[in-house]
Amino acid sequence: MITVTLSGEVHLKSRRTQRRFIAVVADNIAAAAGVPRSQLRRLGGNRMEIDADLDRAAIERVAKVFGVGRVEASTVVAVSSLDDLTREVAAACGQRVATGSYAVRVRRRGSHDWGSMEAEAAVGLALATDTNVVDLTAPDHMVRILVEGKRAWIRDEAWKGPAGLPVGSQEPVLCLLSGGFDSVVAAWMMLSRGCPVHFVHFTLDCAQSDHAIAVAETLQRQWGHGTDPVVHLVDFQPIKRAITIGVPSRMRQVALKVLMARTAAVIADREGIGALLMGDSLGQVSSQTLTHLRAIDEACPLPILRPLLGLDKEWIIARAHEIGTGELSARAKEVCDLSEGLPVAVDAQPAEVARAAAEVPNELIGQVAGYAMRFRLAEWFPGEFRFEETA
Repeated sequence: MITVTLSGEVHLKSRRTQRRFIAVVADNIAAAAGVPRSQLRRLGGNRMEIDADLDRAAIERVAKVFGVGRVEASTVVAVSSLDDLTREVAAACGQRVATGSYAVRVRRRGSHDWGSMEAEAAVGLALATDTNVVDLTAPDHMVRILVEGKRAWIRDEAWKGPAGLPVGSQEPVLCLLSGGFDSVVAAWMMLSRGCPVHFVHFTLDCAQSDHAIAVAETLQRQWGHGTDPVVHLVDFQPIKRAITIGVPSRMRQVALKVLMARTAAVIADREGIGALLMGDSLGQVSSQTLTHLRAIDEACPLPILRPLLGLDKEWIIARAHEIGTGELSARAKEVCDLSEGLPVAVDAQPAEVARAAAEVPNELIGQVAGYAMRFRLAEWFPGEFRFEETA
C-alpha cells in the first residue's frame, strides 16, 4: 500500500484554504501516479492512501509532487491485539533484520489496551536472532510501524517529498526561458510555491531554441505533475537587428533585456497571466546589476519575480543538477552578446535605459509578440516548432 503524507505547510493554512490545497494536491498526485482521482482515499488530516498497484517509477513521480512531504510503501495488516501485531511484523520484517543491528518504532492512533513502547519491546523481542542486535541510536535497519485502529502499516520503503505548496494553488507566471541553469531553477522554485509556470523563449541566431524547450520539458515531466504549460516561441531577430542599428553598443545588453520583458508582458497580458519570472541573480552579468534591474522593472508594465536574486551561481548549478536539468543546461548557449566586444554599461540610470530601448518602436514589439508561435509543451517535438533562421 502506498501512503502519502502531505507537507506541513499545507496544514498551516485556514481550514477553508486547507481543503482547497488538499483537493489540488490530490489531483496532482493522481496525475503523477496515473490513476483516477477516485483511487485516493484520505487517512486522517494529513495522509492519503493510493488504492492502486503502482510500479516504482510511478511512486517516484508521486514523490516529486509539490505539497507532498513523504511517500511510503507499506505492508498493511489487520491487527486486533498486540500478539497479532507482533506476529505480522515478524513475518514481514524478520528476514530483513536477521543480521546486523535494528530498532523498532511504533506510532499509534486510536484505542488499544497496549502502548507504543510496549509494542516496540514486544516486536523487538520477536525479531531477535542469534545474528542481530538491538541498537536504538544508529541501527542498520529501522522497523517503522503505524497502527490506526485495527490496521497497521509496516513501512517497507520511504521517499522524501519536495514539500512546498501544491502546483495550482497559486496563480500562473510566465517564465523567460533561456535554456541555461538560471531560468529553469527559477521556474522550479515558483512551482514549489504553487504557481503553474508557462514559458516564453526568444529565438535569436545566438540561441538554441530546441535545447531550451527540452530543458523546460524535462522540468515539466519530472516536477510539473497536474499542469499543462504553454510555450510561446518569439522570433526576436527583428528586435535584435533594430537594437544593433539604433542602440549604442554599451547599452545593447540591458536594452535587449528590457525589450524581452516588454514583449513577454504583452504575451502574458494576452494570456491572462499577472507576473513574469526571470532567473536573474544580482550582479551576475551587466543586465543584472541593481541599477539595471530597477531600470528593467520600471520599463515593464508587469511585476517581475526573481527568486534567485540573492543566490550565487554555484548554488544555482547545484540545484539544477538536483532537480534533473543540470546536465542539459550545461550544454546551453545562454548569452547573446550584442556589444561587439566593447565595454558594456553596468549602472546606466533608468532614464538612459529607457531612451536606449525607445530606439526600438513599440509597433515592432507588438508585431513580434503577435507572431509568436504558441503550443502546449506536451506537444513539443524537437525540430517541429521553429522559425526559419534569418540573417
